[in-house]
Amino acid sequence: MYLLAATTLTYILNLAASLRHFKKRWLEWLFVLCLIILMGANTNNADFFTYQWLYNAHIAYGEPGYRVLTWLGPHFGLDYQHFRLVLAAVFLIILYRGVKKLTQHSAAFMAFYFCYPFFLDLIQLRNFMMMALLVYASHFLLEKTYRNLALFTFFVLLGASFQVLGVLYLLVIPLYYFDSRNLWKIGLLSVVFLFSVVVMVPAFSQLLLSLLDQLHLSHLSLYFVQKVRLGYLPFWLFSIFDLVFTYYSYQYLTERQLLTPRQRQIIWLAFTFTVVGVLTMPLYTYEFSFARALRDVIPFMIVAFLTALDALPCKYYLRWLYIGIFMAYVAAVVYFEIVPLLHDTVIPAFSNNWLLGG
Repeated sequence: MYLLAATTLTYILNLAASLRHFKKRWLEWLFVLCLIILMGANTNNADFFTYQWLYNAHIAYGEPGYRVLTWLGPHFGLDYQHFRLVLAAVFLIILYRGVKKLTQHSAAFMAFYFCYPFFLDLIQLRNFMMMALLVYASHFLLEKTYRNLALFTFFVLLGASFQVLGVLYLLVIPLYYFDSRNLWKIGLLSVVFLFSVVVMVPAFSQLLLSLLDQLHLSHLSLYFVQKVRLGYLPFWLFSIFDLVFTYYSYQYLTERQLLTPRQRQIIWLAFTFTVVGVLTMPLYTYEFSFARALRDVIPFMIVAFLTALDALPCKYYLRWLYIGIFMAYVAAVVYFEIVPLLHDTVIPAFSNNWLLGG
C-alpha cells in the first residue's frame, strides 16, 4: 500500500498547490511521477496480459505508429513492462506540457484528470497516447499561422497512428478557423441528433448490417449489434452537457467582457473540440467503445472550466454555481465510468505494480 499512500499524499499536495496557487512546480511533478508509476508499472488491468503476449510474441497489432513502437521496443532491449513504463512516462509528460500551454492551473487540471479519466487511460494506453498528443497539439491553433496549422495536423495524425479515432479531430481545423457563423457546427450537431434518434429504430440496424455484409465488411458488424439497452442515455446527457457548458461559458463571459482575448480563444477551442467529440454519439447505442470520443474531450472540458473560473469574479454567485455544476458533472461521470471499475482496475492498480514489487 506504499503506492496508495504516496499517491494520496502527492494528490493532497498537488490539490493544495492548485487551491493556494503555489508556485512550487515540484509538488505537481511529484504527483505526475506517481501517476507515471501507477499507470506505467501496473500489471493488472483488462488489456495488460493481451498486450504483453502480443508484444513478447512479436505480433504486429494496432495502428501503424503503435506497431513501429512495438518493433523498436525489443530492439532497445525493453521487455513489455519497461516498454509500457516508458510510454506512460513520455505521454503523461506530453499531456502535462500540453495542459500548461492552455492554462496556468495545471495542478488543478491534474487533480481533475486523476478522478477521470486516468483509470480508463491506465487500461486503454493507445487511446491515452492519442489523447495526450491531441491536447498538446491544440495550443498550436491559438495562433493562426501555416506553421502552427501544419504542426497541429502533424501531431493529430501522429496520435491517429496510435488510435485511429484521432483522425476525427482533423475536423477541428475547419470548424475552428473557417466557421465564424457556426453554420457547419449547427449542421453537424443537427445530423448527430437526428441519427441519434434514427439508430434506435430496429429496421435501421438491420439495414446497416445488411449493407456491411454487401460491402464485405461483415467483420465490422460486431460493432453495430446493439449490446446496450438504456445505458447509453447518461452518455448522451454528458455529451449534451459538454456542448451546453462550453458554449454558454463562451457566450455569457464574452457578452460581459470578462474574458481576455486568449481566454476567449481557449474556451471557443474547447467548444469546437466538444462538437467534434460528440459526432460518435449516435453509435453509443451499439457499443460503448465509441464513447471514447467523449472521453477524449474531457481535458478540454476541464480547461474550459478552469478558464471560466479564472474570468468570474471571486465573490460572484455564478462562480459558485459553476463550481457546483461542474463538480456534479464530474461526480456523475466518475459514478458511471470509474465506479464499475473499482474492484477490477482501481483497487488492483495500487497493489499490482512491478516497480514497487507488487
